[in-house]
Amino acid sequence: MKLPPPAYIASLLSIILAPASRVTAQDLPAPQNKTAILQELDKITSGSEANVRKRRAEAISRVQSASSSGGAAVELYLNALDNTRYREKHPEFIDWRQKNQDCLRHASFQNAAQLQLRYLLLALQRSDQKTALTQVPESLAYLKSLQELHFLEEPQTSSSAQKSNRGMQAPPPSSDKVIPEASALIKQPIRNCAVVEWFQISDLLPEGKDFEGSAGNFAGIIDKNVKTPLRGTNDPRLPGAWDFQINAESAVANSGDSPQKAETFRNERLPELIFLKLKDTAAIGQPNRGLNELMTLIRTYPSNHSVNDWITTARGMLTNTSGTPLPPATAQAASSNPTTPPTDTVTNAAAAPPTAPIQTPAQP
Repeated sequence: MKLPPPAYIASLLSIILAPASRVTAQDLPAPQNKTAILQELDKITSGSEANVRKRRAEAISRVQSASSSGGAAVELYLNALDNTRYREKHPEFIDWRQKNQDCLRHASFQNAAQLQLRYLLLALQRSDQKTALTQVPESLAYLKSLQELHFLEEPQTSSSAQKSNRGMQAPPPSSDKVIPEASALIKQPIRNCAVVEWFQISDLLPEGKDFEGSAGNFAGIIDKNVKTPLRGTNDPRLPGAWDFQINAESAVANSGDSPQKAETFRNERLPELIFLKLKDTAAIGQPNRGLNELMTLIRTYPSNHSVNDWITTARGMLTNTSGTPLPPATAQAASSNPTTPPTDTVTNAAAAPPTAPIQTPAQP
């Protein structure tokens, strides 16, 4: 970038840094060419916007290409590390890569790198035309991949922790489980990932209440990227979004060999989520359906520690003759029938079909 000449900078500084008494004593004459100045500002603004569009398009192209496979995603991740955190320490990078080659080749780490790029792509594609609401089907498809590839489950114990006291060789990590390194990678804020730093695109990422900053935060993504825009338009797909989350959390709770974990979910987490779902159901204009689900909840869990709150809410809904809707839910998930798994209806309402899940890469 061409810099202004030193003489110009010195002159500008002399004006800016002049004593206050000199600056305020006498103003400069009003500009005679206001139209020309405004046109110049418009031209600068237009050029700046064009540059942003160009940078965004280039970043999307590179990220989209690397997100086509786990191996390509890891390769971009490594190139980004080499050009950022190891920029002046390439020999250390080579040594680090050699020591961590098993981790870098593990299926879950490649899945994490690929998922992170998919989520970064969603962030870069967010615009006035492609809003959070229009991205709901893509966000749900991403969350489905996150679930199918086991990123909602606790990561597998590290190899070092698996070694016995006898010093025996630890078994290799299972290819269908998430290793701690993969979990850490996908949970980091995308603004802090090496690819964003290398491409210098943090200013292109969305901010606000309708975009979760971490590619691995399932609860945050479904709440911010999905439920928030659906709530904002009283979208009838909102209850289905709750069902989607309940099904996912239920699958995780019942996937292990811990009956206690499954029972805790069934007796504590599930009724909590059902209550939150029915509040949203009523708030989007279906109060009768919400009340019916609430009564089912109360009758099914009469001894739950929150039952008094539910009863208070039910009384309010029954006596709310003004038609004022309930405030929307502010936490996560629920189901229309606490005794049976909810039906995922969010993708049945004119939503685009989910993209195919990431394929687990073959082991070297």
